[in-house]
Amino acid sequence: MQSYVSKARGGRVVQTPFLEPDQQDELRRLAKAEGLQLEFFGGLPMAERQVAVLFPPEVPRVSDPTKVAVLRFEGDVEALEDRLRGVLEPGLLGNLEEAQEAFLLVTLPRGLKALQEAGFAVREAAPEEVPKSRERTRSVVVPSLRVDAVGSKGFGVSRNYFAQGVRAGKVRIAGRTVSAKDEVKEGDTLVAEGLGVLRVKKMLGQTKRGNVKLEVEVQR
Repeated sequence: MQSYVSKARGGRVVQTPFLEPDQQDELRRLAKAEGLQLEFFGGLPMAERQVAVLFPPEVPRVSDPTKVAVLRFEGDVEALEDRLRGVLEPGLLGNLEEAQEAFLLVTLPRGLKALQEAGFAVREAAPEEVPKSRERTRSVVVPSLRVDAVGSKGFGVSRNYFAQGVRAGKVRIAGRTVSAKDEVKEGDTLVAEGLGVLRVKKMLGQTKRGNVKLEVEVQR
């Protein structure tokens, strides 16, 4: 992260690859210490993986470099992600979500080109195909039903960041303050101060790798 900050410190606009939430937290800390402007772009509302753009205060604005693609694939989200990681350079894979009869994939322009050249049934999404609302129902895959695992994935923040909020007493289910190790169940509504509300609508079962697939409704 420090290398991106060093480049931006010299007056340049610097774009990162897709970062995981814990990397985003670290970059926020470094950018703030250096007095740099910082914007994140994930392509989809509440995206977990995001591209960061660092820029000096005198630059008024920066553009969104991400592309949202519609991709058809016979298989589940975990199998598709494995295939994509075999084709895309590290840092070109953003969020991947199931959509109606297809998947929505966030990448960068060269990532979209690489997938097309590799023979994937993929195209750039039309504006009306890209969700805009921060109130969404979607499926997520989590390693467990623990509050910190479900909350961080649902809100698109790092697990460490969400766990800090839990420890501070800012996360509740049915009015009761919860711990990170507590588990959610179908029908639970999780309220996180500063983030929003997450409702577990349906348990969709386990994936082949033993992870848990949930349908959640998130309001931010």
